[in-house]
Formats: sequence, structure tokens, C-alpha cells
Amino acid sequence: MEHYISDWDAISSQFSTMFQGLGEVKITEEHLSYSSKKPHVATSLMLTRDGQLVASMPLHTIDSRFEQVIFDESLEAIRLLGPAFDYTYTIPSELLLHRDTV
Repeated sequence: MEHYISDWDAISSQFSTMFQGLGEVKITEEHLSYSSKKPHVATSLMLTRDGQLVASMPLHTIDSRFEQVIFDESLEAIRLLGPAFDYTYTIPSELLLHRDTV
């Protein structure tokens, strides 16, 4: 499922589906955000409508710009592409264990 940033509604819908039940999800006109809940692995992801990415995973944090969003078929990873940028955020396996039980 591949989208350009201009297709914000489709990106918002897929983002919401991808993270449903795995933590706190916020969808607004300007940004999409996800944060895991304790005691699980601490991770968060925020995408803004103007193409800013802010992500935090154990041992790294990233802040960059993107133009294209690609959701994998299983909705376990999201790839963000920019002119000189290629980043994939993968939901930690610890959290995926709870996808059907939360």
C-alpha cells in the first residue's frame, strides 16, 4: 500500500489500522502518532502532514523528512521515503504478540 503525502486520508486510515490495539494512536488533520504502552517496549512514531517523521525506538531516535509512505502487506512495517532518505519503522515483535489479544 503505497501513498504520497498528498493522500493524507488514506495514510491516516492505514496508520490507524496498523497500530490499532497496540498502544495510544492519535489521528488529527496535521499529524498521526503512535506510542506503545508500558510495560512493553518503549516506542513511538509521529508523521506530520508536511512530511516530518519523528520516531523513537530502543537505542535510536530519528527526525527527518519524507514524501512517500509504504505500508507492508501485514501492516507490521511502514517505510518512509524522501529525496535522500529511506527509513523503515517495524513494530517490535513483543508488541505484535498482543495484536489479537488487546
